[in-house]
Amino acid sequence: MMKNDKSDTREDLRPYVADMSAVITHIQPVERQKNDDSFKKVPQALGVVTQLDTVLKRQMQILESHLEKFPAGGVAGAVKNTVTGVLGVFAGLYDKVRTETASRGLRDDYTALNLAAISYTMLHTSALTCGESATADLALRGLKELTPLIMQITEAVPYAVVRELTEEGKSYDASIFQRAIKATQEAWATPAVAHA
Repeated sequence: MMKNDKSDTREDLRPYVADMSAVITHIQPVERQKNDDSFKKVPQALGVVTQLDTVLKRQMQILESHLEKFPAGGVAGAVKNTVTGVLGVFAGLYDKVRTETASRGLRDDYTALNLAAISYTMLHTSALTCGESATADLALRGLKELTPLIMQITEAVPYAVVRELTEEGKSYDASIFQRAIKATQEAWATPAVAHA
């Protein structure tokens, strides 16, 4: 018995959209970070988490709305079925009662955003394969929103680390910020090495 190809395609794609929705939905500690004193002491950290909070809330709404267009129910059922497998990694990252330094919070945000970025890449590729241009476009837009934020986090981390070390009585040379940021950017710009 043959199924409708378009129906099959949407059914195949639905778990990817649900996974993406679950990933974005569970990167919510940034809202708490906006009000955390350790973030308020580092303007670069506070700025990036404030932007991130806005972007994630918008993406969450867009994904939930998009998922409602797929067969077999709404967001709640899809997220319930996918959240365990997709988000096991977040359990250690975002303990709701943990107090953290800004540098560690940014590190956790960076890790979560990279999971979201690769998830968007998977969704984009899956949607292209299934011929679902609306989903492919949504995934690519989401990825393009997150990648600059990932880079902003790498630029904010040195400021947070130096601030925390200064609070512990360490002194520093003001050029450290730019040296650390430049070194990180150069590392990311290094081409991949081909292995024989």
